[in-house]
Amino acid sequence: MDITVVIPTLNEEKYIRRCIESLRNQTRKCQIIVVDSGSDDKTRIIAARHADLVLRGQRNIAYNRQIGAENAYGSIVVTTDADCFHPADWLENLCGHFDDSDVVCVSGPTMPIPEEGNVLDRFCYESTNYLLKVLNDVFKKALFRGSNTAYRKDAFFRAGGYNTRLRSREDSDITMRISKIGKTVFDMDALVYTSMRRRKKLGWLKTIRYYLDTPISMITGKQYYEEAR
Repeated sequence: MDITVVIPTLNEEKYIRRCIESLRNQTRKCQIIVVDSGSDDKTRIIAARHADLVLRGQRNIAYNRQIGAENAYGSIVVTTDADCFHPADWLENLCGHFDDSDVVCVSGPTMPIPEEGNVLDRFCYESTNYLLKVLNDVFKKALFRGSNTAYRKDAFFRAGGYNTRLRSREDSDITMRISKIGKTVFDMDALVYTSMRRRKKLGWLKTIRYYLDTPISMITGKQYYEEAR
């Protein structure tokens, strides 16, 4: 099967080369698409040197992931973030599940980049990872993260793709819809590492609230995303 990895970017010159190089070092080959939403640093220059395709996007992450999927040649579309680093067996672990024709979507855990995370960071991420696995495996709620998710492309489009009106939670919105079409998997071995810049910017209380808002809102029945206006 052919695999395409889509990376949305905005001023990611610090991280994008490391991200792409970790994808080039995978045991499974992939097409790499960068969708840039108007960076004013060297992101586009770096991406043009190292990615297979660089597209111009908007200040809308759902839109950027969507046009990346629309331009993908792979039958499997994988999404990640520019500040992520990927172990060499990541795609192997993530995409191997598509050998089962019933599987339409696969995700895995996200952990702090070791040199950036502290004990509290690791604990909070590990707790969230196990929560997402339990929600998927036990409660059949596929609330996956855009930093680490793979889709069978035909199922992705049958589910309607990303809702480009959303400001956030576009990832869990599409994974919940695609879960109605087929089987979803959360594989604890399909690990990616991410920077702690968001946590450092927001602080842990706001970060934890952000990650818990979606499952809590689903339990209470309240809308768990905000539409763009």
